[in-house]
Amino acid sequence: MSSLQQLSSISKLLASGNHRNRRRNFNVLIDMDAFRPLFYFDGYLPIEDYGLIGDGATAALTGRDGTIWWMCVPRFDSAPLFDSMIDARRGSRFTIMPDNPVGSRQFYLPDSGVVVTEIRSQSGILSITDALVLREGTDLTGDAEAAGHQLIRHVVVLDGEVDLNVGIKLAPGTPVNRNGDGFQIRPSGLSGLEVRLITSIPLLSLNAKVHLSSGERMSFALNWGGTDGHSTVNVEEALTHTLKAWRRWIRAFHYGGPQEPIVRRSAITLKLLDYFKSGAIVAAPTSSLPEDLGGRRNWDYRYSWIRDAAFSVYALDRIGFSSEARWFLKWALDAIERGERPRVLYDVCGHIPPPEQEDFNHSGYRGSLPVRWGNAAVDQIQHDVYGEILDCAYQWGKSHGSIEPSLWEFLRKLVTAAGNTCHNPDHGIWEVRTPPRRSTYSAALCQVALDRGARIAALFDFPGDIAAWR
Repeated sequence: MSSLQQLSSISKLLASGNHRNRRRNFNVLIDMDAFRPLFYFDGYLPIEDYGLIGDGATAALTGRDGTIWWMCVPRFDSAPLFDSMIDARRGSRFTIMPDNPVGSRQFYLPDSGVVVTEIRSQSGILSITDALVLREGTDLTGDAEAAGHQLIRHVVVLDGEVDLNVGIKLAPGTPVNRNGDGFQIRPSGLSGLEVRLITSIPLLSLNAKVHLSSGERMSFALNWGGTDGHSTVNVEEALTHTLKAWRRWIRAFHYGGPQEPIVRRSAITLKLLDYFKSGAIVAAPTSSLPEDLGGRRNWDYRYSWIRDAAFSVYALDRIGFSSEARWFLKWALDAIERGERPRVLYDVCGHIPPPEQEDFNHSGYRGSLPVRWGNAAVDQIQHDVYGEILDCAYQWGKSHGSIEPSLWEFLRKLVTAAGNTCHNPDHGIWEVRTPPRRSTYSAALCQVALDRGARIAALFDFPGDIAAWR
């Protein structure tokens, strides 16, 4: 039985009206000791209390308290629709929470990017299934558009009765119109993007209370990007399509080492950072979460670093996911070819991100300022990118048996550039914001570029100065 079918079966069981059987079976299915109290620090949940969902275009953080704390639409690097993660008091959010919560737990549905949050109140237990929808029949090994541009939240009461608080807090002055079975929202700062909320139980406003009893359910579908909104009767169907897509992809997983469940989940997490349409992999789906609480190292990581992404696809390739390396390599080489030199990072479409800006209008996660948009590292010189790209190309060619001669001509230029620049100062892997200096890691990765260039030329009998490169 699938996890979604199991949730549906639980709902039907609890709605059967037989209180004795309901309680007996409920205790078998739910471990009451797994519910932990909710604690906030300076108004924020601790980082470990957020689950990650995504659709290959963007991602969202859903808290153990039933709140969507962060989501940018329509892309990872777009302006946030929900930004309470960097301003708990004034930020926007999407909350579904029962009155008087006493504890909760959160978990991923197996082999998927779908999160379930169960919240226990004084009168009942509520389950919220959150997903960013993938289109029906999506193949996650390709580079086609997969995102359904829709957040779905499926609520069911597992036991007892719940007074459900539904609240969508938006930026001040955001136009909201009630329309038929939902609401039309035009968020400021999102370039005219229209967002539509559809609910299975009509709401009079974006802040409402709904009473639900055991077995009863409610669905929310938040759509953007001009797509047609799913009707509420299709929310479970959309969840089914999304789960099937994730589970088709994970079938390629091949790993025989220690901690297999953790490696399996880590692979899905890396895939959640993949921009499916281009092959870029972002360093993180968030901006301005601090390295140290209260410090200034609060960077915008919603871009693709050549280094980080290359290591990610190398790891994925080793456990069975080869298409990610192919699409990343194409994306990286296309991005580099457009400019005068390899950049440290690019946006998800391979373009140079906007200049870094400091934002003191947001209070920052637990008071960590400044909040930043954009990343000034894009203008730095880091020679290690040559080694990471050449190594990615070599690993791909060695494992999959082909590199086109036209591709080699471009790679060969990168090998030459690595040899010419390896002794020059740069900003290094730590991206220090001081004048360039000689960096051991950068020099070593330039040597990797020369070595991998020699190996590729020898493997495929391509022209090149193999003896000098070695």
